[in-house]
Amino acid sequence: MRVHFVTYDEMQPFLAKIKEKLMKKVMVIINPTSGGEKALDYKEKLENKAKEYFEHVETKITEKALDATHFAEAASREQYDAVVVFGGDGTVNEVISGIAERDYIPKLGIIPGGTGNLITKLLEINQDIDGAIDELDFDLTNKIDIGKANDNYFGYIFSIGSLPEAIHNVEIEDKTKFGILAYAVNTMKSVMTDQVFNIKVETENGNYIGEASHVLVLLTNYFADKKIFEENKDGYANILILKDASIFSKLSVIPDLLKGDVVANDNIEYIRARNIKISSDSELESDVDGDKSDNLPVEIKVLAQRVEVFSKPKE
Repeated sequence: MRVHFVTYDEMQPFLAKIKEKLMKKVMVIINPTSGGEKALDYKEKLENKAKEYFEHVETKITEKALDATHFAEAASREQYDAVVVFGGDGTVNEVISGIAERDYIPKLGIIPGGTGNLITKLLEINQDIDGAIDELDFDLTNKIDIGKANDNYFGYIFSIGSLPEAIHNVEIEDKTKFGILAYAVNTMKSVMTDQVFNIKVETENGNYIGEASHVLVLLTNYFADKKIFEENKDGYANILILKDASIFSKLSVIPDLLKGDVVANDNIEYIRARNIKISSDSELESDVDGDKSDNLPVEIKVLAQRVEVFSKPKE
């Protein structure tokens, strides 16, 4: 019998594959239009930060819609330990779409580079780009629920109506100066074109059929930087239905929303659920994390504790 001894050179491809599997790998995805179109100025700093923890850093630059989704899918398929995305809510949503329902889900890092940056605000990630990179800690994570509205993923809010935009567009400086009044002024600007519509909301924990001017589906206990639900409802969505479109109703709702008195307000219907169907006899647009989504009807499901995001654990 002839015995063939494997040489060192012949072993190299095999050893390289083993080494690659054992290496900690991260994919950095950058939307070059983020950060006021200065995202690429931060590329080297972000890569150097990643190299402090990961042996292999691969950087991908998006050029068109869905690039970030395809990059994230590849990171999942090749079992990268993490994906770090630098971009706004749209780019973050694309990355989440690429990993949320795969068998292997890399951990997620987010550097806020948009105008809304809703998930990073929720997780109390520094909104200054340099600060967010400096404070990125690959040893600290929070698990977050992911929502899926038809085929569109979201990490914070699904909405129908203009109230979410009015709330989130209040400047931090105005919040500090004017408090609730700042929200009221912005809401007054948004309600001029609002109308009441007939809505049907069906869930495993109750239904609502009737008039509404807004529907909010929140994956968290927070809204507009305020904790509005004391109870931890991970795995459930908080559904808020604002029944009246009048400016007076909206102005009365905002303080209650921000104080958490949603159940006591007669103008708000509140349901918590994991599986939600929303339909209407009107043609209505919906919105996920600040971006336009499908027209109704929409089916929403909550993927509980689905993605692990690098951030300081919330109390």
